[in-house]
Amino acid sequence: MTTPCQVCSHKCLGHSGYHGGCCTIEERDFIIGPHKDTDAFLERLSHRMGSQVKYEEVFVDYEEGKKMFPDRETWQKEKSYPALRVDTSHPRKPCIFYHNDFHVCTIYNIRPQTCKDYACDYLKQNTNNDCK
Repeated sequence: MTTPCQVCSHKCLGHSGYHGGCCTIEERDFIIGPHKDTDAFLERLSHRMGSQVKYEEVFVDYEEGKKMFPDRETWQKEKSYPALRVDTSHPRKPCIFYHNDFHVCTIYNIRPQTCKDYACDYLKQNTNNDCK
């Protein structure tokens, strides 16, 4: 049986060579949120970085997000926020913490709870254990 890490890094959503679908926006109507543990996550991140990390450096709130992707319904819903900031200059629009070249989350061991809890339908159906 394939492990979650093998699926997520090499066969995301069942597509060979595809990776990081839950960490990228691409052309889908998808948002990396909502996040309920923003303060705790910022504390962990600040500790790791060795300096205070500001909320707006990491998260996108409704007012900003709805303008970023005005044609995507999920980004127009206030309940989708706060969301993790994405790199809008990259074609895949990855989370700012996703290393697209190496297919890894750079904050995996301190990631927010929403990220820890997320498991796509493909992962749930094709592995015996979860992705935590």
